[in-house]
Amino acid sequence: MPAINVYDQNHIFMLGKDNILKELGLSDKEVLVFTASVKHGPQAASTIAKKTGLARSTVGFIFEELIAKGFASKQTKSNSTFYSVIDPQHLEHFVLEKIANAKKLYSDFKETLPFLLSLQNKFSSIPKVRYFEGVEGLCRMLDDFCEKDQTVLYISGHNMMHPKIREYTYETYMPISNKHANKNKIILNDGNLSRQYSKIAKDAYDEFIFVDEKVCQFTLTTAIYGNKVAFWSYDPADMSGVIIENSLIAENMRNIFNILSSYFRTKGKNHV
Repeated sequence: MPAINVYDQNHIFMLGKDNILKELGLSDKEVLVFTASVKHGPQAASTIAKKTGLARSTVGFIFEELIAKGFASKQTKSNSTFYSVIDPQHLEHFVLEKIANAKKLYSDFKETLPFLLSLQNKFSSIPKVRYFEGVEGLCRMLDDFCEKDQTVLYISGHNMMHPKIREYTYETYMPISNKHANKNKIILNDGNLSRQYSKIAKDAYDEFIFVDEKVCQFTLTTAIYGNKVAFWSYDPADMSGVIIENSLIAENMRNIFNILSSYFRTKGKNHV
């Protein structure tokens, strides 16, 4: 193994995992040979081999790879082959090419995604299920509820909400939901925290239906939106939730919500 002095500080820096040459597709050894060639100019493979500590045959092979990639060239003089790399300023062309390719890839992705999603909805009859745990997981569920401007139907034991989730609801979820044109509806257990929530969230809902816990206590919270249904618990012993993506299940739960809301309205517990 060669001593460390075969690598000067510039070489060591360029061999770092975040250098631009590696981002352009060069390997560690290709970066080493490239930077040595930049520093020493056109040289025979044997000279670059001494500067880098690599075998002469390896350096020759690496230069041929760099030539194939457009990063180097060679010239024969007096039966000797001299290798050199492109002017570092010309690397900009490779960067611009990568940017152009990335933009095209993103454009192609955006065009293809609707087709792929249509295949998923058309041929997949198995419900898509996602599981969530802990405060962070339940907050990600809230993000899903307000991702689109659509009506969300809630059935909730709101008074049991975890303090950190309540904070996230007020500071992040509500500001987004309040701006939506489609308003939500909620059936929730009555209580001071529920009444407080109804005042803060009034711009996001067009109906609050309060239910006495003695009549019916909701131990889980349910959200029905689009083709999804979510169930989650605020119980400190079981901070977990699930989102089921299935049109039939969502439609069935939407019917159940309508039956419950109609029933509790007749009990005189609704508040808009």
